Amino acid sequence: MAVTASINDSLDNSTVGELASSATKKQQNSNDIKDNFLNLLVAQLKNQDPTNPMQNNELTTQLAQISTVEGIEKLNSSLGAVVGQMQGNQAMQSSQLIGRKVMIPGDKVLAGSNAEQGISISTFGFELTRPAEHYTVTIKDKSGAVVRVIESKEKEVAQAGVHKILWDGKNADGMDVENGAYSFTVSASYRNQALVTQPLVSAEVNGVTRGEDGTKLDLGLAGSVTMDKVRQIL
Repeated sequence: MAVTASINDSLDNSTVGELASSATKKQQNSNDIKDNFLNLLVAQLKNQDPTNPMQNNELTTQLAQISTVEGIEKLNSSLGAVVGQMQGNQAMQSSQLIGRKVMIPGDKVLAGSNAEQGISISTFGFELTRPAEHYTVTIKDKSGAVVRVIESKEKEVAQAGVHKILWDGKNADGMDVENGAYSFTVSASYRNQALVTQPLVSAEVNGVTRGEDGTKLDLGLAGSVTMDKVRQIL
């Protein structure tokens, strides 16, 4: 603290040492710091050199410093309460997503046919930061072989934002693919210039949890994500 820097040589070192020792015995808050500051200030005033007393501007500066420390602690407490309330509200709002599907970053999609349930429709997509004149979605199996390519229609401009793709689980020959996980990549361009794309997958929200890192959506096999990862609610 600034008060220690301006203590005159005539100050009793044993007095200051006792005060400093007692101040470090427990974790300090603003009240503890304020008490220690006032004790040191009183000790300084009692032991100052009469021929070289503390100037008013020095005292004012030190009082301003301790007031700033106390104000910052109170501000932090207020902000902590506000953040806690916001997180609680977010958890309540997020609970309304249970049972619904959301689009999140990812590049794996489940597909395949089932004799009892018929062909399953897989939902995935991508996000564009800029409009694209053309895009291509390439779906591959676990061995890396291409099973299906989905392209945009001719002269169709894809606007910036989230675009949803529905795959009927068929390969390029119109045959049903085997049940399993398939990876996909997305490429897009505008006037022959490649654009940045973000692959997205859909997952159902099973529940909502709260932790130190905020509110998270439980997506089952897709894991858990924070709300900032959600690109679209289906």
